[in-house]
Amino acid sequence: MNHEKHETIPNKLIILFLCVSCVSWFRGFSAQTARTTPAVRQVDHILVESSDPKALFSFFTESLQFPVAWPVSENRGYVSGGVGAGNVNLELFRYATRKIPGARYCGLAFEPYPLADALRRLQMLAIPYSPPQPYTSTLPNGSQGVAWTTVTLPSFSKPDMSIFLCEYSPVFLKVDVRRQQLGNRLTLNNGGPLGLLSVVEILIETTRLNNDRRTWGLLLGKPAESGGFQAGAGPAIRLIQGGQDRIREIILKVQSLDRAKAFLRKNKILGPVLGGRISLGPSNLQGLRISLAE
Repeated sequence: MNHEKHETIPNKLIILFLCVSCVSWFRGFSAQTARTTPAVRQVDHILVESSDPKALFSFFTESLQFPVAWPVSENRGYVSGGVGAGNVNLELFRYATRKIPGARYCGLAFEPYPLADALRRLQMLAIPYSPPQPYTSTLPNGSQGVAWTTVTLPSFSKPDMSIFLCEYSPVFLKVDVRRQQLGNRLTLNNGGPLGLLSVVEILIETTRLNNDRRTWGLLLGKPAESGGFQAGAGPAIRLIQGGQDRIREIILKVQSLDRAKAFLRKNKILGPVLGGRISLGPSNLQGLRISLAE
């Protein structure tokens, strides 16, 4: 009996040692994963505040034939409609209590990796964030529940530009499915009259270029050789020195500049032609700046 006891004690110690080693390895692996996994997948939608979102929505969906992401509707004094642009959506909105002249880009909503993981990643990077704000709405099954949750990133946001994470509840919306569906509609329509493929770049003007480059580098990593920060399959973010802190312009990738130029010229929508890009006339876009590139 004593001999058997002496035989089992070392075995138990070995098992205990292996368990501790596995836990330590798993913790180390999890920490390494958290250090290397980005916090965000890509830009989900670009926010556009407009004095007349219905007219802007009609221009995008009828004249340019962008697919409808969601129709224009009003809820709680907030008018909103969405259009698909290949790899990202444009949300066109207006607050009933606020009037602005024309339209302006006013924010970026990033799709995070699972929000809980993304917040841990932000903590490791020492990127401050505001408390999660859940939005309650009617779900597809008719019940009330959380439709999406937003988390503002104050070190990226400016007075005229809100940068935040937006995670949709899977019972409300499956983001990958919606993005694929909108992309398929665009493909079936041959990109509309512009031959639209995607939003390739978002230009952000900043008064503190070096400082903001460091800040964005924490979130998105090193910039590409072109100088832009690539955020997954979504548009790249390019920072440029300027006199304001704002989203200045978006650049769309099209199948053929000649084809797009012919359509814009025929419909009197063609704006300035600069270098290898052409632009849409800002009067048709309520002042928004949109360029096209191949």
